[in-house]
Amino acid sequence: MKSKYRYLVPNGITFASLTCGIISILLSAVGNLEWAGALILTSYILDLFDGAAARRLKAGSEFGLQLDSLVDMVSLGTAPAVLIFMHLHAEGVPLAWVWPVVVAFPLSGAFRLARFNLLPAKESGSKDSHGLTISTGGATLALAVLADLATPIVNMPDIWFVPLTAVICILMVSKIPFPSFLWVFSSKRKNAILIACFAVSLMFLTFPNAWFFWNNTYLGVSIARAGYKNWR
Repeated sequence: MKSKYRYLVPNGITFASLTCGIISILLSAVGNLEWAGALILTSYILDLFDGAAARRLKAGSEFGLQLDSLVDMVSLGTAPAVLIFMHLHAEGVPLAWVWPVVVAFPLSGAFRLARFNLLPAKESGSKDSHGLTISTGGATLALAVLADLATPIVNMPDIWFVPLTAVICILMVSKIPFPSFLWVFSSKRKNAILIACFAVSLMFLTFPNAWFFWNNTYLGVSIARAGYKNWR
C-alpha cells in the first residue's frame, strides 16, 4: 500500500506557490516590483511542478485540484494584476485606463479555471488547453513588467500594457487550443534545441527580455497554429 503521506509533496509545492503569491502582493504594495515579479515567476514554475509531482507519485486528488485552482487565483491571477497596476500607476498611466483591464484579468482567470475544472478528466489531461491558462497569462504580465524594468529591447510606451493585458484576458476566455509545456518539452531533442535557442538569445537580451520574447513566441505560434487548423 502506498503511503498517504505522498500527497504532502504536491500539496506542499502548491502551498509554497501560494506563499510566493502572497509575498508578491505585499512587495508590490510597497513598490518592490522586481522581487514581486520574480516571486510570480517562481509561483509559475512551482505550478508546473506540483502537477508533475502528483502524476509521478500517483498523488492526484480532488482536494489538490481545488487547492491548485485557489492558489492560481491568488498567485497567478491577483498578484500579477496588483503588480501591473502598481507599475503603471508608478509610470503615471491614467488610472481610468488601468482599472478596467486590471479588474478584468483575475475575472478572466477565474472563468478559465472554472471552465477547466468542469472538463472531463480525459479532456483536462489532454496536450492542449482550451484557452490560455491563468498561469501563463499571469507569467506573461509579470515578464512584461520585469522586461520593462530591465534594459528593454524596445522602449514600449507604458500605455501599451493596457491592450496587452486586455489581449491576455481575451486569450484566457477564448477556446483557442494552447499546447501544454509538458508537450512542448516532451523530448530530449526538443529540449536541447529550445535551451540552445534561449542561451543564444541571452547573448543579445537581458534574462527578463529573453524569457518575455520566447513566451510571446509561444503565444504567437499557438495562435497561428490554431488559425491554420481552423483554415484547413
